[in-house]
Amino acid sequence: MVDVGAQIKYIRETYDVTQQELGEYLNLSKSSISHYEKNDRDIPFRKLSMISNYFHLSIDYILGLTSIKNYSDLKKEINLKEAGNRLKEVCKDLNYSNVKLAKELNTTESNIRKYKMGKTLILTAFALQLNQKYDYSMDWIIGKTEKKKVKEKQKILN
Repeated sequence: MVDVGAQIKYIRETYDVTQQELGEYLNLSKSSISHYEKNDRDIPFRKLSMISNYFHLSIDYILGLTSIKNYSDLKKEINLKEAGNRLKEVCKDLNYSNVKLAKELNTTESNIRKYKMGKTLILTAFALQLNQKYDYSMDWIIGKTEKKKVKEKQKILN
């Protein structure tokens, strides 16, 4: 599994940004950034998107899912409606019902319906499961790129 915290720390240090500076941009405390880097807390997709925008990198790159730093069509904003449509497309690709996807992600069918209707954003952990099992791009899942699959699974860190 991807060591998200180590990736965030690696990128932050590579760009010579302090925890304090990144925290100010994300409207978080320095200790919150530290918790993310230690994997004590999951990073919400919205914060990952903000980190992506700050460093001008794709979420896929930030998470170490690819060595490609950015996609030419990368958008800054999360599109909830598009994210919902993308989840519908995942279900169609996999021939999954809401019930089957809910079981796969260990959540409720009600949550899957909310994600698909664009009422709420899928959890980062659920999207990571879709990436790990089926190679879906994290950026694609939330409507930031048209690049659907992460075919290159090269990790940045060992």
